[in-house]
Amino acid sequence: MRAGRDRSSRSLWQGVRAFPLSPEEKVRPAAFLRAGTVDATTLLVLRVLRRAVWPMITAGAAFAWVNGDFTAQSLEMMSSPQQFVAAVLSPLVLFALGWALRIVVNLTGLVLAAPLAMGAWVAGTEAVSRGRRLMDLAYLSAGYRSVRWSYAVQQEAVRRCGTLGRQLWWLETVGRIALPVSIAVLVWVLVRDVAALSDLSDP
Repeated sequence: MRAGRDRSSRSLWQGVRAFPLSPEEKVRPAAFLRAGTVDATTLLVLRVLRRAVWPMITAGAAFAWVNGDFTAQSLEMMSSPQQFVAAVLSPLVLFALGWALRIVVNLTGLVLAAPLAMGAWVAGTEAVSRGRRLMDLAYLSAGYRSVRWSYAVQQEAVRRCGTLGRQLWWLETVGRIALPVSIAVLVWVLVRDVAALSDLSDP
C-alpha cells in the first residue's frame, strides 16, 4: 500500500512538471499589492497586529487564570456584545481583546484583498448572477488574503516601504518572539497551580 501511495505522489508531481505554468500563471508577489506604498504599509501593520493576537490571548489566559477568572462561566461572558464589554472590564481583558483583534484583522485583510480579487477574473468567465459573483468574490478574496500573508508578499511590501517597512518587520518579529514566551508563562502558571493543589491534597 505504501508503494502505491509513493507512486501516486510521484505521478502527481510528474504531472505538474509535465505542464509547467506560463509566466502569466505564476505567482508574482507584486500582483497581490496595489500600486504605491499605502497598501503595502497597511498590510505590514495588519501583519504586526495579526502576530500580536496569540501572545495577547495566551498572556490573557495566564493573567485570568492567576486571578481565578479563567473558568467556563467567565468564558460564557463573551457570548453576546453586552457580556463581551463586561469581559473587557474584567481580568479577561487581554484574552477578550485578543479574540476581538483576531476578528478585526481577518475581516480587514479580507476587505483589503477584495479590490485585487475583483479585477482578477478574465472577462467572460465570471459568474452571471449578482449573488454568485459576490460568492465568488468572497472565495477569491479569501485566497488573495492568504497569499498576502505569505513571506514573499511581506518582503515585497517591506521593499516598497523602505525604512518604515523594515521597522514594521522588526515589530512583527517581536510578536513572533512574544508567542513562545507567553506560552511558557502560561505553562508555568498552570504547572505552579497544579503543584500547589497536589501539595494541599497530600495528608
